[in-house]
Amino acid sequence: MQCDILVEWAFRMCGITGFLNLDKNNFLIDEQLLYKMREKISHRGPDDFGIWKSDEFGLGLAHTRLSIVDLSISGHQPMLDKEKTVVISFNGEIYNHESLRKELELSGYEYFSNCDTETLIYAYKKWGIDFLNKIDGMFVIALFDILQNKFYLIRDRIGVKPVYYSIQNNILSFSSEIKALFALPWIEKEIDQKSLYNYLTFMITPAPQTIYKDILKLESGTYLFVDKDKNIKINRYYSPIKTINLEEKIKLTDEKFVLGEIEKLLLDSVEKRIPTDVDCGVFLSGGLDSSLNVALMSKFTKNIKTFTVAFENSKEVEDLVWARKVAKQFNTDHHEILISERQAFEFFESMVYQLDEPLADPVCIPFYYVSKLARDNGIKVVHVGEGADELFFGYKTYLSYKNFYDRYWKTSKKYLPNFTKKFIYKLSKNLFYKNSNFLEILHNWANNKSLFWSGAISFNEYQKNLILNKNEFDSFDIIKNYLASMQDRDLDFVQELTFLELKIRLPELLLMRADKMSMLNGLEAREPFLDYKLVEFMFNVPARLKVKNNRTKYLLKKVAEKYLPADIIYRKKVGFASPIASWFNDGKYFKKYYKDLLQKEFENKSLFLPDIKNLETVYKHHESGFAVQKWTIQNFLTLKYLNNENFNS
Repeated sequence: MQCDILVEWAFRMCGITGFLNLDKNNFLIDEQLLYKMREKISHRGPDDFGIWKSDEFGLGLAHTRLSIVDLSISGHQPMLDKEKTVVISFNGEIYNHESLRKELELSGYEYFSNCDTETLIYAYKKWGIDFLNKIDGMFVIALFDILQNKFYLIRDRIGVKPVYYSIQNNILSFSSEIKALFALPWIEKEIDQKSLYNYLTFMITPAPQTIYKDILKLESGTYLFVDKDKNIKINRYYSPIKTINLEEKIKLTDEKFVLGEIEKLLLDSVEKRIPTDVDCGVFLSGGLDSSLNVALMSKFTKNIKTFTVAFENSKEVEDLVWARKVAKQFNTDHHEILISERQAFEFFESMVYQLDEPLADPVCIPFYYVSKLARDNGIKVVHVGEGADELFFGYKTYLSYKNFYDRYWKTSKKYLPNFTKKFIYKLSKNLFYKNSNFLEILHNWANNKSLFWSGAISFNEYQKNLILNKNEFDSFDIIKNYLASMQDRDLDFVQELTFLELKIRLPELLLMRADKMSMLNGLEAREPFLDYKLVEFMFNVPARLKVKNNRTKYLLKKVAEKYLPADIIYRKKVGFASPIASWFNDGKYFKKYYKDLLQKEFENKSLFLPDIKNLETVYKHHESGFAVQKWTIQNFLTLKYLNNENFNS
């Protein structure tokens, strides 16, 4: 058996990459390809990198490391056990590794490091793949069982960390970022038409697809398994929907009990996400979620650095006042940055490249700059507020959907026959042709589709049919497939909404932007509101407690009353945003850039967006959301032309 370890030390976050031969014949690993793959994601781990390869098993692993737990060289990856029976490349953090370590040491395992990576190896050796039910953290894991010739690629429960894979040329290639896959000569770069269609709806490509044909991303809570005969299977090991018994259901109707449990779960979540070996910061907007993050962290450490970002000449500048108030109350080391349209524009093309595939959330820009601010001030780990709105029903959009569902949708769907609904829709088409969003709701109602698809929608189906050549796809297929997986569960509307957000928007848009923009700066973002125990608990809290007196985020606000002033808790929600509407209307840079992109597309007689006139019609009839739609188009076209040299369409 030949297993070579190539060790190099450098100070050039964590990122994993590699490939596995799926033929049964021996396969010589080209280590130069591993170097090229690793170099593409070197920004993810500036502290250390390493390579492991085996020609016998046809496997090569490359790792780039951000040192947070065990800063010594003993935490080097890829890591093997002493017996050289298991090798692992791991990106993330295992929050309960100390308690697991004690349990494993009692079972006879002897450690050579203080690193959570070593705990994963022994946990696998003791419990097999069921070790996933024992660990608590955010992670992507590539693990190879040398004795049994088995390979695993694993994504964490909620999907905090991304991982991509492709099976081309009978080789399984994988990486934390797509760009590393393009370093391999057998990987083709071709747009997938169905993925593009879904991207225009969801502003991202829902997993397992990516914008590229034959390049996939692992869904949250799943793992890819390759057995000794090179058979591949995707297994789901986790769902946020936890079955509870009658006694627990009764407890969850008691508001006092629920509030107490939320507070305990949040305190535990924040505490275990505070690193012991490096300083920790918080992204602070001055809103409820980030302010509560600071307040809860202050229970465990007094050495807190806070970071706030805003755009020049925008309403978000007001957030600086609130952020300063919170920073002063908790005596944090506070830092701020103001960014201009010019700075946003200068970063834009780099942003599109670093995201790997289109992600039409303009918050990527401020997220990048505030991440850079934190890293420039010596921080490697920050707490962020992602997930609070999804778990605690925090968006007004959610409330609008719920009220519409309760008042009109539920009863009419139940009692009106299908032919009546379709007749009403047919009559309404001429009346509401200028309101495509309402028409879309009527169409879904008449055709037995779901009312809610996502909290972030760019183009609806009607609009896409206007601007695209082909009409062979339906983005409802994404929703239908997810809901079909829950047919055996009796979900109410609020649970259904939350489930869809946890499967689509949260992991592939919000958490993806947090990972890519923070790791680009050598920074790790941690999400206390997305502890899986809190997610499971909140999923089962009755809707009448989540939304009380028509107030969004009712429960979290009640918990926060113990920690924050009322004016912080109950001030009008502003949201973390970018002023893209003003950029497209009056901006010095993005207005011309977008116009030039469309002109280039028109001149090239694009296969993707052939009818520019219809696109302008869509904007005209969707004034409130035109900026998001332009941003969606602009992100895709920018990626297309950045890749133009070897981009198949």
